Amino acid sequence: MTTKDIVTERLIIRSTQEEDGPFCLSIWLDDEMGKYLSDPPREKADEAELNFAKGIEKQEGWYPFIAVLKENGDYIGTCSAVPGDDQKHWDLGYCVHKKYWRQGYAAEMIKALIDFGYKNGGRKFTADVARENEGSNAVLKKLGFYIEKEGTFQKRLTDIVYEQYTYRLDLEENFKS
Repeated sequence: MTTKDIVTERLIIRSTQEEDGPFCLSIWLDDEMGKYLSDPPREKADEAELNFAKGIEKQEGWYPFIAVLKENGDYIGTCSAVPGDDQKHWDLGYCVHKKYWRQGYAAEMIKALIDFGYKNGGRKFTADVARENEGSNAVLKKLGFYIEKEGTFQKRLTDIVYEQYTYRLDLEENFKS
C-alpha cells in the first residue's frame, strides 16, 4: 500500500519498496537492534522472512515505511501502521538503527504515524513493546501512551519469550498534530 511521503522536522518517512528489504533485515535480524522484536535472529530466519519485501508495494491492509534523514537521505529506521477493520484502531511498530538511538527519532516517527493515522480515521493507537526494552517503553510513556495490558510474545522461530506491554493512546476528535 503506497502512500504520500510523510515529512517531519528531520525525516522523510516513505513507503517501503522491495529494494529496502536488506536495510530492514539488517535491523530486524540483528542480535542487538532486533533483540526485542518478534523477528527471529538472522541464523534462524527462513525464506519467507528473508523475502518479506517481495511485492511489498502491492500489499494491502498496512502501511510499511522507511525513515530517512531529510538532510542526506541516510536510512535511520523502519516503522509501520496497521489500521483495524473499523479504521479507528491503529497498531504501530517502529525500529531505529542503533547509530541513531537516543536522538529522538523514534518519538518523531511515532508522532508522524499518529498524525497520519488520525488523518485517516485513527483515534486509538496501540504499540506492543517488550517489558525489558527500556528505551521504547520510555518513548511511548513520554508521548502520553499508557499500558493497556500485559502479556507475552515469542520471538519467531525460537524458544525466546518476552514479557510484553501493550501501550495505548486515545485521541479526541479535535486532535491537532
